[in-house]
Amino acid sequence: MNKKREPIRQTERPASTKNDDYHHYDDAAELKCLCLKTHRRKTIACSKCRRLQHRECVRTHHQSQRYICAECWRTEPHVESGATIIVSPASIKYQWESEIRKHVCDPSFRVFVYNGATDKHGKWISPTELASYDVVLTDYNVLKPEIYLVAENARTSRHEKRFLVPSTPLAMIRWWRVCLDEAQMVEGLNNNASKMVKTLPAVHRWTVTGTPIEKTINNLHGLVHYLDYDPYSSFPVWSEYASRFRTGNAAPLLTIMVRVMWRTCKHAVLDQLGIPPQTERIHYIRMSDLQSYFYRGEHFQCAQAFREKARKIGLSLRMAQMNIQTMNSLLEPLRKLRLDCTIPSVLHVGATTLQAKKLLTPAELHEHLVTANVNDCKGQLRSVVSSLNGMAAVHILQQSYNQAFRLYQATLRWADDYQGTISVDTLLQIHAIHNLLDLLRTYEEDIEASLKPTVEQIQAYEERCARLEWRYIEQYASKVRSIENALKPAIGKVNELIAPDSGHPPIRLDRAWWHDLLTILERDTQRHATFQYRLFRELNVLENTGVGSWRSMDLWLVNWMDKIVERRRSLNKGFQSLAFFVDNLQPNHLWSKETRTRIEMLVRTAFACHLDPALLEEDEHGMRTEERLVAEGQSPAPLCLLCVVKDILNQMEAVLFLIKKTQVATGELHQYAKRQETLEQTIVTEGDHFISFLERIKVEFKEYSQYWVEINYTVAAYDELTMCKSRLQLLTNEEHLEMQRTKKKPTLMQLLACELPDTLAEMQLSKTTAEREFIRLKGTLKYLEHLGARKEIDPCPICQIVPDGKYAVLQCGHHLCSICSLKMVKFARASGNITSCVICRHEQHVKDMQYVTLNVNSNVQAVRGSYSNKILKIIETVLELMEEERDVKIVIFSHWEQILSELGVALEENDIKYRQKSTKFYQSIEEFKDFSKGITCLLLPLRFGSKGLNLTEATHVFLVEPILNPGEEMQAIGRVHRIGQTRPTFVHRFIMLETIEATIHETIQGDRSGRWLSKDVTVEQLEQLFLLDDATRDMIVL
Repeated sequence: MNKKREPIRQTERPASTKNDDYHHYDDAAELKCLCLKTHRRKTIACSKCRRLQHRECVRTHHQSQRYICAECWRTEPHVESGATIIVSPASIKYQWESEIRKHVCDPSFRVFVYNGATDKHGKWISPTELASYDVVLTDYNVLKPEIYLVAENARTSRHEKRFLVPSTPLAMIRWWRVCLDEAQMVEGLNNNASKMVKTLPAVHRWTVTGTPIEKTINNLHGLVHYLDYDPYSSFPVWSEYASRFRTGNAAPLLTIMVRVMWRTCKHAVLDQLGIPPQTERIHYIRMSDLQSYFYRGEHFQCAQAFREKARKIGLSLRMAQMNIQTMNSLLEPLRKLRLDCTIPSVLHVGATTLQAKKLLTPAELHEHLVTANVNDCKGQLRSVVSSLNGMAAVHILQQSYNQAFRLYQATLRWADDYQGTISVDTLLQIHAIHNLLDLLRTYEEDIEASLKPTVEQIQAYEERCARLEWRYIEQYASKVRSIENALKPAIGKVNELIAPDSGHPPIRLDRAWWHDLLTILERDTQRHATFQYRLFRELNVLENTGVGSWRSMDLWLVNWMDKIVERRRSLNKGFQSLAFFVDNLQPNHLWSKETRTRIEMLVRTAFACHLDPALLEEDEHGMRTEERLVAEGQSPAPLCLLCVVKDILNQMEAVLFLIKKTQVATGELHQYAKRQETLEQTIVTEGDHFISFLERIKVEFKEYSQYWVEINYTVAAYDELTMCKSRLQLLTNEEHLEMQRTKKKPTLMQLLACELPDTLAEMQLSKTTAEREFIRLKGTLKYLEHLGARKEIDPCPICQIVPDGKYAVLQCGHHLCSICSLKMVKFARASGNITSCVICRHEQHVKDMQYVTLNVNSNVQAVRGSYSNKILKIIETVLELMEEERDVKIVIFSHWEQILSELGVALEENDIKYRQKSTKFYQSIEEFKDFSKGITCLLLPLRFGSKGLNLTEATHVFLVEPILNPGEEMQAIGRVHRIGQTRPTFVHRFIMLETIEATIHETIQGDRSGRWLSKDVTVEQLEQLFLLDDATRDMIVL
């Protein structure tokens, strides 16, 4: 340690007196301890302030020394010490301890691990004791809160604390040496760790770091400031030298830094260190067909997202010039793509976060892709049918009734063809049937006889429309019935307390249970004064309520209870008024005339009141339509029956969940009554009944609220049925002029005659595009089915040979062997790269052919579990190394802790012992180093584990993904390949072929300019990482 050994010097103090120990007759002494205990047993008195502290709250005190409390130590001179304090990251603090004990043989050499001003037993550590050690070890996380224990930064309060605030002993010692390990932690001057290490008095200050400068030369200023290297610790002075450095004049800055800096590059002294050689092994991996299909889509989207962000901030901007927010936003697509190379991930709604990345297993990935494809197919099918219905409506306006009839029939044919998972929306089918029948009734004479359906066909159309309507409503009606079944027992439980059948006394709604209790409290005020003071003064629950006595409280609570009972009665009546709708949730042909009228009226008024989406539209001033109509003097639509019931629900909620009244009635009063042994038991029993009554009403209210929601959804569904039958309308010139005069906009369903041709052309184009996309998506779905089935393959229809390695799947679902597919691609070049299926003659572009790989690497089969190919390769490599050397130790680095967790699951499934980052990180490190534990792998995230650790027990380093920052990569490798290593080491890189990982690896390895190491890289150069080779680039185009 090159430590200056000298005795500890302290300011002269008088000998200790007998008064340091508390005696029973010294009752005047004030007790103020670190704890909140008030007893005076086993105390010790401060020799300055004479306050008492418990001996159990201070560390061992020798009688030969004068005892001073933590507060009085602040006024004492610094304790002179010959000790060295070493500050390091928390992850390597205990490694410092083990290394010192390994290399220092002197048994009298004392080391203390400092974890705060108090030890693990809560005892304060005095500066005298701390200064007596040879080395004190602590970490930056410990120092951050210690800044508030320094006198200058102590937090103050308006009231004097009843306990003693511990002062940090670190600032009361003049250390011989303060050494910062991984000193880049104090680059910023304003973080608490930097401020705290700066306050430590010291004779010598050292900083040690092997981390390259991350952004600019100004990162060094934090270290210079800590070293008190004047005048350069002043930022204005430093900035002058730094600006010269940036403009190319490095000599002035180098001149001042060489006086305080000793810089040694590992490669310059490697042959002198005697470290065994290091070998690099690159494992190239191909994705599975499923992951490759997913990756191609993600690559396209991420590249597009990156380009959009790059254009906004400028292609010439360098990484070193970006702030952290801009850089994180720019690199997010790159991070997403790199994560997908190892394990596919999707965004999902988590429990604690709105969006979080979920890693997918192969089975989950297949399910995700199939579900997404089915949803896309439904969307395109919806576009096709919507276009057909819209085109039919335009033809009706153009009086082309025969063509309109044919288009409606085409819609129904699409519905007949697709009735499984991918089907035509019910509302679109209802629209087509309703308007087809309306067309027959209105323009029967204008329709060709060959198109007219028979009477039986018309009846079948009507029955089909009725079935579709009920099928649409039934899904909402079933939910209403389900909530109704839960509501009835909730109502019954409340009524059971009001009028019980079991012989128990009913809850009294005319006279509350607390009346007798408050009468007793008022009659014996002196006995219950403490409770009265607590309730009226300390708890603040009665603040601003006007309650100042027990009588006023009785009236206050009675009024509350009366409102609950009254509004519950109103709520029951409100839902009874909706019973006609709920009781008639059945096919509408079963309705009576009166029922039909009432339900239609409910739907119309609800639409005018709150269901119309136009009511929520905002104008350029942010004013909604409803608000604007009121502002213009027009009366709003009257409240519908649903909204009347909703208002009653809101009133019930407002009174039922009054926190103050609930707390007083069910909390304070009831708990106090239960503690009074002399109180009549009937009062407590009635209180129990009231609390049960209140809880049951809350449950009932919850069910009523959900009931209203489902009824409202069902009414909205009936409105949707009405709206879906409407079609485009022709707007006359007079009507259009009138709308312009009144500044009204036409609805989407209103068209001028001059707009009909363009609208028809747009719909035709939309239909053609959607049809083409629908066919492509159906082909992709069939391809995914091939990937998921893995069943026996039929022979190729051309050569009649069963594919054994790889085969092609066409959009139609038929497949060809790889040889025949290559021939078809070759022949297709003469016809614009368009080929057709030899079985069904379906035409498609050659780029839409998908391929399935059959042969699986036999080595991977030895790995248990279903994981991505990279995870399988890593586990396979670990197993191979374990076969070669049973006690092999491997350090695995990754950017993502999610990937390390997934790796941990795979290792455990394959009976491989491992450790990873945990709350007791140092313990995991020690267990990994201990060969007797049999721990093979240590999983470390780069940002925590790549700096400072000494892991020479390991001989293999796995880099799960290529690292963009070469300096960070060298730090990771340096955990194993360093002084103390006696065996050859190996670095394993795992690179996915035909992905961005291969591009990153080639770019970093081929960088001879050092730009990537110094982060002197532009946005344009980052964008080039998304470019793959020509063969792969064609595959990426979607």
